[in-house]
Amino acid sequence: MKNGISLLLAAVVAAMACHPSQATAKRDPKPNLDKCVAAVQAWNITLKHDTASFMGVSRERMPALFCQRLAEGIRSGRISYSDINRLQLDQPTEIWMVIKGKSKAAATQAPPAPTSKFRTCSGFDGPFQVPASQKCPLSGYAHY
Repeated sequence: MKNGISLLLAAVVAAMACHPSQATAKRDPKPNLDKCVAAVQAWNITLKHDTASFMGVSRERMPALFCQRLAEGIRSGRISYSDINRLQLDQPTEIWMVIKGKSKAAATQAPPAPTSKFRTCSGFDGPFQVPASQKCPLSGYAHY
């Protein structure tokens, strides 16, 4: 897997190095993606399978989509050089969300709070639940 991360880093660096400047932004960045796709297609079958599975796409679609998501992440600013450094140091980075195809809003959105019809109380025999409409008994017993 460490080899796979090294290949991922190489692909990210290659994509960032080929990132068009503002002066050349009007040119089609397709040749840059072709190099990236060729590099990803050269990965071993296990890494391609694992990456496709992680992304939730077929192995055939994975190389082009992988490079497209990386390029878009770089263009939009969601991926930066500091992300590469964090990846090397096993620190959290948004690269994984970009590769997976998740939006930034989906990554920061908290799950809804669970609505329970019961309240958990502490008792002598351990925790127990009572209906949410009732208060926990002071005695610590669920049976009144």
